[in-house]
Amino acid sequence: MKRVGLVMHGERAEAVVIGRELADALVARGIEVHAAPSDAARIAHSDVVAAETFPEGLDLVFVLGGDGTLLRAAQVVADHGIPLLGVNLGRLGFLTEVERGEVQTGLLRILDDGFTIEERSVLHGEIREAGSTTTVWALNDVIIEKVDIGRAIRLAVSIGGEPFVSWYTDGLIVSTATGSTAYSFSAGGPVVSPRLDLMLVTPVAPHGLFDRTIVVPPDEEVLVRLLPEQEKGALSADGRPGLPLSSGAEVRVRIGGRIKLAKVEPAPFWRLVREKFGLPPA
Repeated sequence: MKRVGLVMHGERAEAVVIGRELADALVARGIEVHAAPSDAARIAHSDVVAAETFPEGLDLVFVLGGDGTLLRAAQVVADHGIPLLGVNLGRLGFLTEVERGEVQTGLLRILDDGFTIEERSVLHGEIREAGSTTTVWALNDVIIEKVDIGRAIRLAVSIGGEPFVSWYTDGLIVSTATGSTAYSFSAGGPVVSPRLDLMLVTPVAPHGLFDRTIVVPPDEEVLVRLLPEQEKGALSADGRPGLPLSSGAEVRVRIGGRIKLAKVEPAPFWRLVREKFGLPPA
């Protein structure tokens, strides 16, 4: 490795401590370290290069935080094909690779032996309303939800160009296989191996008997319309601040590319699920 990036959780003091340790170790090996100005200022390391955007050609980006921090970093590198390696300073950490107590050993293994790449599907979404189009990107999920407390929204869902169902619901989650262990899981969706290229469509507390998750192949598009009689809704991609949706708005979601996650010692996904959820071993 010659050049790497560094992304840190915005508030955790632990991220700053580990960030300095990483910078020291990387610089000592002659590796150039880049970080956003805010992260570089917090690390206060004279050899860390502060830049508003990461330069082309980075070999790896270290992400210090939880899954939320990695999702933020994923959006930053989405168009550049730079692998991400997450250090878990959060709780579950389904997307991160190294636990907080394994940073030094993990770094040594990367520097000495390199790393492998695991690719994950991402979502491309378009919001069409009032003659304009807004695009969104997500590694985990795109969520369409109500904004008025105590009042559901009616959403018409088409899949692969075929009208499918109208749900009166608190919200609707369109997720990747990677996102199956996030909000979709909390809403009763299945756990899916991230090796699969698909979308999951899961209603949130629908008013009706049909409340099952729909599994959609990668070559089909999910179209969600906020029916005209409804007042308003909101859309959030990977937990970012919601975008308002007006009556009649259309949201189109499809598989739209892939992102790279770096792996030090790839572990079976089902072992990860068992450990993160504390399941009793078989």
